[in-house]
Amino acid sequence: MRGDPSKKGKPKNEPEPLAGDIVAPDWVTGKSLEKWADVVPKLQGMRVITPADVDAVAQYCVMHEQWVRYLDQVRRGLDVLVIRDKDGKVKYMQASPAATMFVKLQAAMLKIAREFGLTPSSRVGMEVADANKEIDPLDEFLRASS
Repeated sequence: MRGDPSKKGKPKNEPEPLAGDIVAPDWVTGKSLEKWADVVPKLQGMRVITPADVDAVAQYCVMHEQWVRYLDQVRRGLDVLVIRDKDGKVKYMQASPAATMFVKLQAAMLKIAREFGLTPSSRVGMEVADANKEIDPLDEFLRASS
């Protein structure tokens, strides 16, 4: 009854992607396509994916395939390079390229996952349109007149 307490109002003219089929791009294959088949139904169930989001989700799936490959290397102990001097003594140790890529991919995947509400904290405050809700004529009138 008091209106919007924040006085910010709803976003005006927010872009709304057209509805349509969600289909994996041709370049999503193998293990990436398996991840696609796992994650897309979850996103559809949460009503947060549109055809405009296909490339971002596809990138997530390809990154996931690469991440799993690096995970295997890290698990096999290939996460640290031991650098020795000419006498064979340990000079220093550093992260291997596999370990570095593992961490970078994990961070990139987390960013995409947050965009789509795939983490508990990213779903807090997230709103989606109610597909079954009828359009309120008063809301439409107020939106158009502001």
